[in-house]
Amino acid sequence: MRKSAEPHAEPAYDRTTSQSPVRVVFYSASSWALGAIHYSVCDHFTKLGWIAELKPWEQGYNISEFRSEMEKYDYIVTLPSGGTRPLLNSYGIPREKIILVAHDEEDIIRLLRQEGTPAAFERYAGYGVVSDTLACSSLALGITRVPDVVRLGIEFEHYRRENAPTLTNVGYAATMSRPNEYGVERKRGFLAKEAAELAGLNFSEVSNLPFEKVADFYATVGAVLMPSLQEGAGLPSLEAAAAGRLVIGTPVGHFPRLAYEGLGILAPLGANAFRRFSAEKLRFYKDNPSAYVDRCRSIQESAKMRDWSHVIDDWRDLILNAN
Repeated sequence: MRKSAEPHAEPAYDRTTSQSPVRVVFYSASSWALGAIHYSVCDHFTKLGWIAELKPWEQGYNISEFRSEMEKYDYIVTLPSGGTRPLLNSYGIPREKIILVAHDEEDIIRLLRQEGTPAAFERYAGYGVVSDTLACSSLALGITRVPDVVRLGIEFEHYRRENAPTLTNVGYAATMSRPNEYGVERKRGFLAKEAAELAGLNFSEVSNLPFEKVADFYATVGAVLMPSLQEGAGLPSLEAAAAGRLVIGTPVGHFPRLAYEGLGILAPLGANAFRRFSAEKLRFYKDNPSAYVDRCRSIQESAKMRDWSHVIDDWRDLILNAN
């Protein structure tokens, strides 16, 4: 995983000086999806002339040194569930300096329980979510502050691969199973396997492949299924689209918007309906190679507009519009 540029030793930020760069730090995990997202955002903020850094929350920090270092930044961006508790309770960072970005409904629920009232979300400097459906979930939970939707992007060229000439293998690029706190299975990876088998195709899962190798995984499959019952957004659909693979997913997270933009095929949410629909689509494209190649090329072309360079303004505006 690449690292973002270290902050330069520059004079303290002066809000009265328009030439002063915006200074922002992300307090988050440094690996897997969160690492990929936040390192990329830091890289693109740096290209804007900002000072941006990721501080991995899995590392322990000296309290006084951490608090002193955070004074150099205008805002700290973190997840509601994983980042706010240590920032508030361990390091004494005021809410007014923290920008929340929720990547999952459980992020919001846990912070809501921690704060005890939806009104507490108003005290944070900013509040964003990574999909439209997650914004709806936030409102349904009684949080009256309407979050900004900050779209997720990808490094398109990193995931780009040659299109496959025929469809022979179906992939699944997430954990196969992840029940929520009530025991409801959210990922439903088994449906991807069953649909592939019904279509007479081989099935591969990403399993424990190191994150740095995930892009190569897409070169080994011709389609990627996302049968999730719930997602905050879902990176595999973006990655697979950039790789030029056939993408089929349920209407959760940001996939309804992605499908509308041409990055994949929207499938029904119900288990039986998803299995049947996906198997039919897979059989069609297996039996019609020219249609398969055309669809994959179209999906990959649409994915170019989800390169970070096209969506970074969502994140920039979240920072600039903070209270």
